[in-house]
Amino acid sequence: MSEQDKTTLVPSENEAIAEMAKSSGFSIMPCETAFDFEDRSRFSKLEFGSTQQIELSALMHHVPSIAAAGAMAQAYVVKFPAGLPHTLTALKQGGWGTMIRENGRFVGTASLYNMTVQSIVMGAFTAMSIASSQYFLAKINQNMQMMRLKLDEILEFLYGEKKSELMAEMSFVRYAYQNFQSIMTHEYQRMATIGSLQEAKKVAIKDIEFYVYDLERTVSARTKDYADLQERTGKAFQIKESLELSQQLYVMSSMMEAYYAQNLDPEYLKALEGDMLTYIDKCDKRLLASFSTLRGHIGGYKAKPMEKVDKTVQDQQIGQLIDRLNDGEESDMRKTVRSVLHAASKPAEFYLTNQGVYVKQP
Repeated sequence: MSEQDKTTLVPSENEAIAEMAKSSGFSIMPCETAFDFEDRSRFSKLEFGSTQQIELSALMHHVPSIAAAGAMAQAYVVKFPAGLPHTLTALKQGGWGTMIRENGRFVGTASLYNMTVQSIVMGAFTAMSIASSQYFLAKINQNMQMMRLKLDEILEFLYGEKKSELMAEMSFVRYAYQNFQSIMTHEYQRMATIGSLQEAKKVAIKDIEFYVYDLERTVSARTKDYADLQERTGKAFQIKESLELSQQLYVMSSMMEAYYAQNLDPEYLKALEGDMLTYIDKCDKRLLASFSTLRGHIGGYKAKPMEKVDKTVQDQQIGQLIDRLNDGEESDMRKTVRSVLHAASKPAEFYLTNQGVYVKQP
């Protein structure tokens, strides 16, 4: 191959970025609107670990020269029409090719990517993907009230043989959530974490089945006297809290498995969503049926001679729970699962500034 042929295979840095953007589905351009990125009602700032911050800084150094129009701006917007993970997948497939001619014949293809440029873009986009995944996981974690309780608060209602295993799995999932950004940059640890999240999910399913059965058995037991009925009411609420913790453990471990694996295949997400919504609905329906049964026992209880009975507190507690479960509105848990699970694969925009990277509030 002649020296002239070789030189034609080496594009400029800007040409490399332009072709990468065209083939991988992203764009970088100056932000024409002067946004107030400190307005927390409209924007959220992504948090980056030290490793990710280095990757991002490398891209920011090149952004003014590679952005559309090459203009200096207060901020630059990076758009991913098919979602950031899709762009990363396309970039990992390598550079675009061109035919190599030698002695008048085509003898193969050559990658035109400047590896330094590709490495910078890949590193920065990977950092943004990890940070945005952490952002989405934080959204669902906000609805995991039971998962966010202090350990001593959880120990107040957990009981029996499931206590230790549920505590262990919950503690691990918390650890995996809190260290997401760091673990994602270490492949062997990431793979091990995915396996442990799958085990946590299996434990959560097993515990859901156990607590559902225990709740039904508790509310259906024969009533000796009103003191016994009060005791069983307290036990039913204790089981309810254990069941809700198991449900939240199942949802959180399922979501985190998808984000740790970066598996955003539509078929997989659809199946995962179906499984999670099925267990959420199952728990809600069983809770409604069991506490409706318990409410019927309380309402129909006839006081024995000389027995003092005050049903006010129990009836009010159970009534509030039944009203919440039976109001016809979709639960916050269901809404969060449906919105967050698919968030990473939707079209996305990130705003790059000297102060950090921002995303619009949904």
